Amino acid sequence: MIQTLRMKQSGATLLELMITLSIAAILMSIAVPSFQSFTRTNRIAAATNGLSSALQLARSEATTRGKRVSVCPSTNTETATPTCTAGASFASGWLIFVDDGVQFTVDGTDTRLRIGAPMQATVVIAPNTNMTNGVSYGALGSVAAQGYLNVTLDTENRCLDINRIGRVHVQSTLCTGT
Repeated sequence: MIQTLRMKQSGATLLELMITLSIAAILMSIAVPSFQSFTRTNRIAAATNGLSSALQLARSEATTRGKRVSVCPSTNTETATPTCTAGASFASGWLIFVDDGVQFTVDGTDTRLRIGAPMQATVVIAPNTNMTNGVSYGALGSVAAQGYLNVTLDTENRCLDINRIGRVHVQSTLCTGT
């Protein structure tokens, strides 16, 4: 008598595989938009925090040194001697320097303190009319005129509101006014 051995096969049927893939597709369709929103929120937070830190450093250096310190937009931050670029966006990079000479111009005795690298191409930083050439802190840490910088990335908005005494307040909406 010949005995046949049956081997028990294990595995998934085509129906089980299709159900599993359908559930995975539904879960991904829920997770991906949330992840994109999470990523966008983190990117704008990084841009806002970087610029806010630069402004706070400039204010601190102005009071420590007893001299005017400026933060200005710069389109040539990767060069050996970066300079201010009037009317440029802070998203293209910025420069913090001791501004002894002509305001918002890196000249003879000015000392560069820090350089901010360009940001992601989709970040937009729009200053109000008081901040188009940059922000300049006096020896006491105050600014000549209060103003703001709006930071935008897709649908996310932040405002860096700089009051007369030079303090920076971050808001999660766009600033308006002059």
